[in-house]
Amino acid sequence: MIFERQYRICNQQSSLQKISGGHDMKKITIVLMLLAFTLQGLEAQESRRERRNIREKEKAEEITKLIDQRNLRFVAQFAHPMAGGSIHLTSEYTLDVAGDSISAWLPFFGRAYSVEYGGRDGGIKFNEKAVSTEWKSEKKGTRAIMEVKAPRDNYRLNLQITAAGYATLDISSNNRQSIRFSGIITKLPEPGGK
Repeated sequence: MIFERQYRICNQQSSLQKISGGHDMKKITIVLMLLAFTLQGLEAQESRRERRNIREKEKAEEITKLIDQRNLRFVAQFAHPMAGGSIHLTSEYTLDVAGDSISAWLPFFGRAYSVEYGGRDGGIKFNEKAVSTEWKSEKKGTRAIMEVKAPRDNYRLNLQITAAGYATLDISSNNRQSIRFSGIITKLPEPGGK
């Protein structure tokens, strides 16, 4: 009887050690710490996502304002000629829209049907008032169709702008093959600066 009682007491003590002490408590502590770190990581990720959403919303509002004012700059980053692949542009080539005034300083890659004698100016360069402009909202952004009569050629410009500020510009003319540019929309610099 005495031995049986001592056996039960020892058995209860070893059960308590297993539950409350030793390796099990360490495991529980580690699991709780991992859980805390995971929750912190999720909060940080959610915070980054919220900041990105706010930045995207602000950018969309800025682009909408530039479009509404008809005062913007298209900065070409890639040229996509009719023949050949895409060409990464390393210099700054732009199309400026200020009301109905349009200024272009863009390269040209492709076939010219008519060139002036001694003509070395191979790009698309003009600073003219648009003959016609049409701005319309579409599902994925805004499209601007502009026609310009320059001294050497007539141009039809099709500028598609997304809410994120990305854009493509298709240019067709009487004397050259069509060409497409892709790039971004920025604020038109103040006069006197580039």
